[in-house]
Amino acid sequence: MKITINSFTASMCIYGLAAGSVWAQSTEKAVFIVNNVSDEITSYVFHDDGTVDFVGNYPADDGPMAIDISPSGKYLAVTHGTQNEDNEVITFFEVMPDASLNLLGTDLVPNAPLGVAWVSENVLAVTRTNFGGLNEVITYQFDPELASITQVDAENTGGFCTSVIRHPSGQYLFANDSGGPYHLYMFQVDAAGNLTLLDTETTSIYPLNPTLSPDGGRVYAGGGISGSGHDILGLQAAPGSGFIPLPGSPYTSPGSSPAYPAVSTDGQVLFCGHGSDGRVYSFLVNGDGSLTSTGHFHDFGIQGSIGDVECLDDYLLVTDETTAVDGVAGLFVFAIHPDGSFTQVGDVHDTGGVRPEAMVTWTPPMSCPGDLDGDGDTDQSDLGILLGAYENNADGDLDGDGDTDQSDLGLLLSDYGCGG
Repeated sequence: MKITINSFTASMCIYGLAAGSVWAQSTEKAVFIVNNVSDEITSYVFHDDGTVDFVGNYPADDGPMAIDISPSGKYLAVTHGTQNEDNEVITFFEVMPDASLNLLGTDLVPNAPLGVAWVSENVLAVTRTNFGGLNEVITYQFDPELASITQVDAENTGGFCTSVIRHPSGQYLFANDSGGPYHLYMFQVDAAGNLTLLDTETTSIYPLNPTLSPDGGRVYAGGGISGSGHDILGLQAAPGSGFIPLPGSPYTSPGSSPAYPAVSTDGQVLFCGHGSDGRVYSFLVNGDGSLTSTGHFHDFGIQGSIGDVECLDDYLLVTDETTAVDGVAGLFVFAIHPDGSFTQVGDVHDTGGVRPEAMVTWTPPMSCPGDLDGDGDTDQSDLGILLGAYENNADGDLDGDGDTDQSDLGLLLSDYGCGG
């Protein structure tokens, strides 16, 4: 699972980049989908009403698997899985303003790179996945001119690490281990890509496809066939205190083999795709992070049909990777309702590729990142909101670290007057 970036300008300030820099990002919301068998990436423009416009299919190397977009929206990284024993290809694309893709080039990473996450514009994290063998999260410096990477650091991640995800602040990474015993790892990552292990949590079930809440304060993962075969894991994830299981975790799903969790953009609903029954179920997220099943679901027809689950704005996106049984495959879009129900928007969108699986979404940055009240500028009213939340709650959180503090105040003051 990948997190939609919507506060890049704040991240730029953290990493010392100029807020006025010009990037070759998509100027519209966009969705990028891996087609695993036809070896291509599908690009869509995503509209506010949940409709999409097909942009194109762009050839990649053999067997594309994982995908992520850089914090600025400028670059895509796509990993590949073939029969190679030692190294696999990683492909880099530049994202153009119309959401089309320009191939930059490829490099090699150790086999097998099942997970990938951009830390910043020039730092990338990739898993080395080897069941029962050496598993690591490896960080690299990225050179866009050469489309090449240089290793910075590596940390051991147990017996079967398949996912690495980025905290919204860009300062932390999370990785899983489903090899038994099962673990979640929390790393601090600096601007150069150096890793420091902060915490390791032993879990009772597989932590499959971990995903973060929008504020980065909670992590959820599917238990797959482990445990009861109906379990979803939930933990608080704070750099200061480490992992703390959420009340009542793991949670029981009506579906079989929960594997693909995603949290709505407002943090109020969790959706989870299930491997055995091919259904996506929804759960309300309570104030303490615990989950309550709503009973609402959508059936995609057959075991193993769900490729990925993501949320973008007020919508749920699901890839159906096979035409078996129902003759349908592609991208589904659903409108999310406050009670956790979700209704399909239009017809399924055929990617034109074969086996659409992993996807990543993109939202352009706000023109005024300090605009807390949504009126288009950063002014006294926004400062009032931040000061009211200061060291009290996350209503003034501009840097994505889950609280309102001096860092957020500095970001707002640097943006003060924007749009005015």
